[in-house]
Amino acid sequence: MKKVLQVFAAVLVVLLLTSCELFQAPPLLKTVTLDGSLSDWGNYVYTDGATDSRWGANNEIHKAGILFDATNLYIAGEFTKEGYNNFMVIVDLSGVTGAQDTTKHPWGRKYKFEKGDVDFVLETWGDGYGAWRFTSAEATSVQVTLASTETSDGHKVVEIAVPLNKLGVTDPNKLSVKAVFVLTGGLSDDGSKQYAGDFYPNQGFEAGDGGYNVPVVIAKTISNPLKK
Repeated sequence: MKKVLQVFAAVLVVLLLTSCELFQAPPLLKTVTLDGSLSDWGNYVYTDGATDSRWGANNEIHKAGILFDATNLYIAGEFTKEGYNNFMVIVDLSGVTGAQDTTKHPWGRKYKFEKGDVDFVLETWGDGYGAWRFTSAEATSVQVTLASTETSDGHKVVEIAVPLNKLGVTDPNKLSVKAVFVLTGGLSDDGSKQYAGDFYPNQGFEAGDGGYNVPVVIAKTISNPLKK
């Protein structure tokens, strides 16, 4: 009987270990290569609808993603744009104190999260960019590493790496991130409306010519680690 119990216990241990391996959560930290290709992003890059922009196919977000490793925050984007519109990313980092909104954005954008604060903002039109670390007092320019390419059908593809230590992150193992991606324009002449052609994720209030009362309140985001 004792031998049977020992064998049963051994089998149970093997089953428990196997179960842990099968149901182990994916790693929180992931590194990608900045080469203008999103092929190594896996499930961390998302596809947006190809016809959901208020401004048509020439101003459209196609793909977006955000992740991090022990050193960098990584941002991915694939989009089309024309004129003075930009691909914009607004980020909230856990454990970091930022601004209530983007009022101090040097280019005058006006967005805010429904829940959380604004810690980092990036805008790119391809191989050029502006990037800022936000605090309650100011928006400070941040140097990032950017790789950009263009697809055969004219989509801009960007990958960006931002050093976590420039964003006030001290322990990436405890970090969580949420973000929204916007194909953004500027403000109306009287400053009462912020123009945006496309959002990822879609917010549910998209309408008309993409002019929204300021500040635009962002309720839907993507997150890393993924929300259950």
